[in-house]
Amino acid sequence: MRLELFYNPALLIERLAIEIQRRRRLNKLRGTVAFSLKLGHIDSLEFLEIIKTDYPKIIYDIGANIGTWTLLAKANFPQVTVHAFEPLIIHHDKFEQTLQNVPNVYLHKVALGSSYGSVNMQVTSFSDASSVLEIAEATKDCFGITTEREEKVNIFPLDAYILEYNLPLPDLIKLDIQGYELEALRGAINCLINAKYIICEVSFIEFYKGQALFHEIVEFLHQYNFYLYALAINTPIGRKLSQTDVLFSKN
Repeated sequence: MRLELFYNPALLIERLAIEIQRRRRLNKLRGTVAFSLKLGHIDSLEFLEIIKTDYPKIIYDIGANIGTWTLLAKANFPQVTVHAFEPLIIHHDKFEQTLQNVPNVYLHKVALGSSYGSVNMQVTSFSDASSVLEIAEATKDCFGITTEREEKVNIFPLDAYILEYNLPLPDLIKLDIQGYELEALRGAINCLINAKYIICEVSFIEFYKGQALFHEIVEFLHQYNFYLYALAINTPIGRKLSQTDVLFSKN
């Protein structure tokens, strides 16, 4: 413990409260398939707890990365079926390793947008930040992330992909696709009509060139009777917002 905390009781109490909260959150995952997840992987934990009173049958994990969010969802809803969407090759093997002993999880190795085709994904120095869109200056300045290469991937509108592969419609949709969330939603109108909840990463400043910001996501989802329900537990209070996760619920 840092010496300065002993001379600042208020700061000490604040730090202790934060540590207690961290441990409490991680302890909730004991005895589940997600017990090994770190704090950075459980930002949606409280959202999933809210939804537990309306247990979903089908979840779509859009921007599944290496499967940590899917694992968290299965910890909260063991009986749920998850269809995960992740286009980057470097994430596929790790996803399959993460979920190898977890039933009813299906990985779809495509990107989602508002139209058919192929796109060059911008693969970044921190692969989690890779996107269909080019990174903006804020990403470089705030996180020191740069683009390293491009990877050509297939892209589909979600509604069309569902029809082609005969997938069930989702009750819950999670999106974390680095600024491309609105384009994916535009291709998922039938999903929005069916779904009850959406968990979405939103930005208040431009981290990717041409990305939709928070107010644009809110305005679009309002057309389909979705309203902001909750902010992630780690959302800053009393400070400028740049990015957070939000839960939308159908009114």
